[in-house]
Amino acid sequence: MFSEKARPVAWPLFFFYFFFCAFIGVMMPYISLYYKSIGLTASEIGRLMSTFTLSGILIPHFWGWLTAKIGLPKRILQLGILGCFIAVIPFNWSDQFETLWFLTCTMALFYSALIPMTDSLAVRSIRHLDVPYTRLRVGGSIGYVVAVAGGGFLIGQFGIGIVIPTMCVCLALAVVTSYFLKEQAYEINPHKESTSFLSLVKTPESMLFFALAFLAFMSHAPFNVFFAVHLSNLGYSGEHIGLLMALGVIIEIVLFLFFGNTIKHFHVVHIITLCFVCGIVRWFLVGWFASIVWVLIFTQLLHSITFALFHMVSIEQIRRLFPERYASQGQAMYSAFAIGLGGGIGMVITGYLWEWAGGAWAFTAASMTSSLALIILIISQRR
Repeated sequence: MFSEKARPVAWPLFFFYFFFCAFIGVMMPYISLYYKSIGLTASEIGRLMSTFTLSGILIPHFWGWLTAKIGLPKRILQLGILGCFIAVIPFNWSDQFETLWFLTCTMALFYSALIPMTDSLAVRSIRHLDVPYTRLRVGGSIGYVVAVAGGGFLIGQFGIGIVIPTMCVCLALAVVTSYFLKEQAYEINPHKESTSFLSLVKTPESMLFFALAFLAFMSHAPFNVFFAVHLSNLGYSGEHIGLLMALGVIIEIVLFLFFGNTIKHFHVVHIITLCFVCGIVRWFLVGWFASIVWVLIFTQLLHSITFALFHMVSIEQIRRLFPERYASQGQAMYSAFAIGLGGGIGMVITGYLWEWAGGAWAFTAASMTSSLALIILIISQRR
């Protein structure tokens, strides 16, 4: 999978992605079920998840600035993953909304910047190696699918209370793995770049990209928060929910492994158009036809396009739009504006819409969000 020269750098990154995304694979699908089991309402669950996500609006910028200031991305990443692990431990003994909200905010101080910091370190680490980014990122997809499938099995065997301890184990392994990463220090010279980061963000191409990413992650909010609850309400078991979620990520793994370099041969506008068209179809079908198993399987296959393919294009766009000096800040901007603000606002809206109109209309709103993104993209290309 990796050449002999690349292995000392690539394998630690691969396994860091594996364990950290395994943590996400347990948390994102199942923590809403855990919150429901301890008596939280849908709006409280939506607010908790949105607080967790909205914290990513500003926090990644701090970590991106700190990384650029110090010039030691590995050390900053280690600090972030250790802080996240310590912050998650008290979740084991908390069942009140106010306490969980405080703990979520604390965890988000560290968690919200981990993916952009890891992506930035990964891209920088392989710049002189014959290793595509997707070969590293597939470790996260494998970790996610193992955690989703394994989490569903563990819940079936031991009950929903196993969710938080499993999250802690995944983070502990990520902390250990972080010590095997290779540092990628760079020269700290604030006068080296001829343009400022803000001027790069304000270009029309950058602003369009961030707007589309914002809507893409907003459309995923019902899936990230209430997909497991939606299927549970339709009579699916924990094991079946885990297998269905694992299916989507298995196709994502195939995409990462075999098509990582292929996307460079296609126009970025065509790829993003495909992502939003699939999003329109996927969320509408999940909302109204999830009780039909083969339809649900089809929608999970689309996960590789609505999420994985869009993320691959996004990483390539950030690499192209921002020079190496601003790579961490570019990743932070993507994480903050798209994942943080877009996903967070989507989660807040989803929580209230779920209570007022039900799951079908929450996913219909996601389909409409993808439609809006597609319209904006089409209009932008006619200018």
